[in-house]
Amino acid sequence: MQLTTDPNARAAPSDTPLRWPLPSALIHWGTVGLLVIGVAVAYGREAVDGRGLRDGLLNVHRWAGVLVWAACWMRLALRLFKRPRGRRPATGRFMTWAATATHVALYGLLLAVPLLGWALSSARGQSLEALGWHLPVLFDRDPDLADELAAAHSVAALTLLGLASLHALAALWHHFIRGDGVLASMAFARAKPRAFSTPRPGLPSSSPAEPT
Repeated sequence: MQLTTDPNARAAPSDTPLRWPLPSALIHWGTVGLLVIGVAVAYGREAVDGRGLRDGLLNVHRWAGVLVWAACWMRLALRLFKRPRGRRPATGRFMTWAATATHVALYGLLLAVPLLGWALSSARGQSLEALGWHLPVLFDRDPDLADELAAAHSVAALTLLGLASLHALAALWHHFIRGDGVLASMAFARAKPRAFSTPRPGLPSSSPAEPT
């Protein structure tokens, strides 16, 4: 008796569009939300009066950074142990390299910016406390070091915002211009995947703006 298998069933996964696991999508969009909160609070506290309110907003900014740092490590772990399913759109060599470099820089900054903020708080002699949680002071108060860390934190944060904005624009370009399903790969909806569709004709091949 000869057993046969359906070749179409075996090839099906490669014909489905890229889809990130739900936990990765939740962490991704949660990180986006925390970044928006952190930036809004950082700039918003400059427009309010009252030391108590300003200190409270600063604490929100700090803990948003701590949560971003933790979420980034969780996302990296998921990338190692729970890979996305489906086939990635066709890419050119240069754009693939550019996308990889951008993602490495984004992850590096998502880890570095909160650490610089934590070090800055320590150099100013300030501790981080919220909801019963307490982060230790990294070193003794040092005003000169605090000035240097403040400058580094600001530059790193602005660089992160610039890269994140570029990343978002690239994702929108993939979605509305190329129509290759890259943005949809990070959607919450777990609908049954459709057959993979190639990019619209006449458009150059480029690297997908894989959500970080």
